[in-house]
Amino acid sequence: MVMTATASANTRITGKGLEMYRLFLLAAMIAIVGCREESRLSPHLGPYYGGFDTALTADPTDDLNPNECSLPAGTEECRSAHGNPLSHMLLKLGLTEDGKLTLGFYRTQDDYEAGQPMYLSTGCRTSIGPAQDYRLHPIDKSLDQTQVLATASFPLQFGKEMLACTKSARFSATSNPHMDLSLQVNPVTGASAISVTMEKSRRGGDYLYVKKDGEKIPIKLDLRYVGTDGLESRRVCATDGETRLENKDGYQAVCVMTGRRKWSVVLPLSPFGPGVTAFWGSTRSPKWYRTSGEPDIVTYHNAIFIPVQMEPGEKGLAEGLL
Repeated sequence: MVMTATASANTRITGKGLEMYRLFLLAAMIAIVGCREESRLSPHLGPYYGGFDTALTADPTDDLNPNECSLPAGTEECRSAHGNPLSHMLLKLGLTEDGKLTLGFYRTQDDYEAGQPMYLSTGCRTSIGPAQDYRLHPIDKSLDQTQVLATASFPLQFGKEMLACTKSARFSATSNPHMDLSLQVNPVTGASAISVTMEKSRRGGDYLYVKKDGEKIPIKLDLRYVGTDGLESRRVCATDGETRLENKDGYQAVCVMTGRRKWSVVLPLSPFGPGVTAFWGSTRSPKWYRTSGEPDIVTYHNAIFIPVQMEPGEKGLAEGLL
């Protein structure tokens, strides 16, 4: 009895040891796979150079960074020029010791080497947190074409009230403001680039329209013009600026005033004996409708960054590439 019990106890101990050994092997395999995945990304870490497309438009209000003009506020020069556009910047793609992918933007090489990233929006003090959704994708090393190696989503962090910043028309008023990154490589040529996108604005896709020859003609209301009857009379215009609309009097133009087109119907019968029955009324013309269920209309801040090599002591790289 004693020997049987001892053998049974030894068997149980051996079983627990095997279970621990299996767990150890699983953890080791996960660590090895993680190291291999990180090694695929390692050659693409470091500095990149580029900028946002919204920093290159004619309208400074398109820029993600508010216009920081040194001239007196309200002057025409300030309204028509970018003060500190988010172009000609350095980007750093990094990896922390615990395997978190990081992203930072720098105005100069001095800032880059000092580890002092810039705010994407100085007024909102917008910075970027570590990637929350980081994925590596398989690539075919024999294909001489651009392939996506990695994608990641970085949360935006605001030093000021987020709602006030998203209402500034530079950020989409989404509940989870973030920046999406895509690392694209050509395994044959070794070329690589980083593309970055971020929601700028989002609005409902439903629209007003009038019917013409069986088609929906998108329109917009011009609230600057109101007719004599404020409840009925509105100025409507074709959204495309070309299609001609027709008003109640048959006049056609790109923009027309709405009105009431009167109508009547006379029937040769009457429920009260000999005579006729007449119906009359009016219909708004042109009559407009509103769609439902259309997809949202979204605009983006887009950026492209390419790898760049920085030599020690080569200060002011970003400015030198202007």
